Amino acid sequence: MYSRTILAIVTVVVLFLGSNLQAADPPKKAPGFSDEAVAAAIQKGVQFLLSKQDAHGTWGAFGKEGQGHFYPTGPTAMATYALLAAGVSAQDPRLDKALNFLANTPTTKTYCLGLNCQAFVLAAKQNDKWLEPLRRDVEKLIKSTKDGSYGYESKADGKSAGDNSNSQYGLLGVWGGAMADMEIPRDYWWQVMKHWLGSQNGDGGWGYRKGDSTRATMAAAGVASLYVCFDNLFAEGFRKCNVAAEFDPIDSGLNWFHKNYAASAERINLYYFYGVERVALASGFKYFGSTDWYKAGATILLNNQRSNGCWDQQWSDVVGTSFALLFLVRGQHPVLFNKLEFKGDWNNRPRDMASLTRWISRTFETTVNWQVINLEAPVREWHDAPILYISGSKAPKFTDEDIEKLRQYVWQGGTIFSVTECHGGEFRKSMRDVYKKLFPSYPLTEVDPKDDLYHIYFKKFPARMSLWTISNGIRPLVIHTDDDLSLDWQLQRMAMAKPSFDIAANIFMYVTDKQLRSRGVSLWPEAPTVKPARTVKIARIRHEGNCDPEPLAYERFARMLLKETQTGLEVVGPIEISKLADSGAKLATLTGTGAFAFSSSDKEALKKFVESGGTLLIDPAGGAACGGAAFDKSARKLLAELYGLDRLRPLAMLSPLFQRKGLEIERVWYRPITRKKLSNAKTANLQAVVSADGRLGVLYSSEDLTAGLVGYPAASLDGYDPGGSQQPNSAYQILRNIVLMVADETSKPPPAASQPVTAEK
Repeated sequence: MYSRTILAIVTVVVLFLGSNLQAADPPKKAPGFSDEAVAAAIQKGVQFLLSKQDAHGTWGAFGKEGQGHFYPTGPTAMATYALLAAGVSAQDPRLDKALNFLANTPTTKTYCLGLNCQAFVLAAKQNDKWLEPLRRDVEKLIKSTKDGSYGYESKADGKSAGDNSNSQYGLLGVWGGAMADMEIPRDYWWQVMKHWLGSQNGDGGWGYRKGDSTRATMAAAGVASLYVCFDNLFAEGFRKCNVAAEFDPIDSGLNWFHKNYAASAERINLYYFYGVERVALASGFKYFGSTDWYKAGATILLNNQRSNGCWDQQWSDVVGTSFALLFLVRGQHPVLFNKLEFKGDWNNRPRDMASLTRWISRTFETTVNWQVINLEAPVREWHDAPILYISGSKAPKFTDEDIEKLRQYVWQGGTIFSVTECHGGEFRKSMRDVYKKLFPSYPLTEVDPKDDLYHIYFKKFPARMSLWTISNGIRPLVIHTDDDLSLDWQLQRMAMAKPSFDIAANIFMYVTDKQLRSRGVSLWPEAPTVKPARTVKIARIRHEGNCDPEPLAYERFARMLLKETQTGLEVVGPIEISKLADSGAKLATLTGTGAFAFSSSDKEALKKFVESGGTLLIDPAGGAACGGAAFDKSARKLLAELYGLDRLRPLAMLSPLFQRKGLEIERVWYRPITRKKLSNAKTANLQAVVSADGRLGVLYSSEDLTAGLVGYPAASLDGYDPGGSQQPNSAYQILRNIVLMVADETSKPPPAASQPVTAEK
């Protein structure tokens, strides 16, 4: 299948590119890939380009007039396109001046027209006035081609024809018009496809011109161009399931890379890097072989950016930096859906996710991508997408190992979204069996029409539409539908089948609360290699109120804690209260979502644990205002019986718990529901029962800590913000300081029996 071949090919492309980026003054090697390092590199690149803009708002011309290739507007179009893609506003006076220059400077150069269109289509998202120059240049390109190809000149005279490099950029410009909803004649797509099919070599690749030997750069141009034609011509071909998804010319072109690219003597440049990124995003695949294409490519660019923020390029530093920025920026956009490749008919609708994410990007004015992942990849690397999309009509052939990976993905904070295609009874039945194996304690339940899934953003859905979920009482672990939504996405029925798009948008909002991670950034931390300087033991308490809704919360917390503080964590349980005294733990945690009750002996054991120097931490998973409401009621009753509820007092932010030296917590961040509930409070809403000598014996949080430790965003939680690029994970910080407090107290002798635990005065 052509999509599989991409993976092996582009790995070689990216690695070969890295060995061929050259600079007269090699830059200092940057640290490894990270979201922060990429963001810093993008910012430096943006500043470099802006520093090179002249007083007229341009970046000068490429070449000299009368001396070969001369492009008066080319560098300006390239830099403007890259800066807009990097987030510089079209309203910025510097870019407004550049866009006006492009709009008012006629050109017949194919490269310039194609890049103009890409700049105008981005600018038009902010101001409709740029649609007119976009329409003008698109129409010029459409009217220029003679046979679906382009030469250096495009004069709207039907005579432009020639090489595949110009042809790629001519098509790129028209595709920009299509992205802005311009009507492109269907005959145009057929004409262009005919050119690329006709110029493909017998070995599957393309040369600079028809008949030339294959070049890697032109093979990338051919594959990317065929994808554009494929999307605009063949959507209707996938109404039915089990139709072969391969398109032989694309498959053949990618096979050329697979077989021949490593031996190619062609020097790879940043022009080609941009082509690689286009092929990768079009195909949707995360991996090239076993390599993450974006991480590999971004790491190369991070290590080859010069100190002034530019990347060297044979044409010019402005052009080279623009190509590098486009790779980093376009590749970094958040991935909303991972489409799972598995043994079965996983790809009946090969462009469903491409269509859906394009619509979501427009609707919410934030670019989101999709990608394909496979079951061979480590689960940790699935987490740059919060939703795993599984579709088919036949029974997927999941092994026990596959089932365990799916389970791990969900418990690590992900959500599965499955869609039955073509009314496939096999898939419908099989996925229900899979879910019983995955989560035997939680049933698949039909969603009530009044549920937030149907109302969180869009609110009008046909009565026939039906969603099913599996919930742990906090969040949806699984969302399933037997409605063939993917058909509407594949056919791009944004108007006539709008509910199919709207419900996907609601799922996006409900699961993520519109908080997304950049590509390559995983929710799940790597296992640290740090050796613990000390270890703290935690006992999790068992009860009948869904005591373990997030089984991996403390595993993630332990990894983060060890990396930051060199403090190891040993977690036991959930265990019966009767075993608490012998567990060796000095910190016990009690969480859940449902109602519970303890026996008199259990209550006495809890009280004795605290009086003997232990600390008890209680939180309703999901928060008292949401999923943990029933638990909260039971917990407060328990505390009233043990100590008197009126003696549970707020813990001030000046408490040593929050003011731990070097790890001070000056303020906390809450989830949206909680911010509204607490009137945008910035202090922790933690309550405590304190011993006579000032030791914290009991800590109670009405707001969720447990789900915050897993780190996922969700619209249905009352608790601390899970953290992100703008703020820390407050749930983690609070528990970190609690654990370190307990560690400090471990070596102290237990309080005398005559010092009962009382409320702080």
